[in-house]
Amino acid sequence: HRSPNAGWPEAATAAALGLALAGPRRYRGALGHDPYINATGRRQATPEDVRHALRLYLGGWTLLLILAAATGGLVLALR
Repeated sequence: HRSPNAGWPEAATAAALGLALAGPRRYRGALGHDPYINATGRRQATPEDVRHALRLYLGGWTLLLILAAATGGLVLALR
């Protein structure tokens, strides 16, 4: 993927949803020939895919907050 920041999470999301993301697309009328991420996945997203992606996003944030709270509590306990 040309974006080093987006490649890893985009690949994980594509695999989790079973979708082929990125791929050929148009920017300002010019066709870009980028490869698909998860090329064996479905090429048509549905509204349910969007809901599933949002659940993954919220689950990731929830896990991050739990880990941050646990780590913060551990740091306070060690003081």
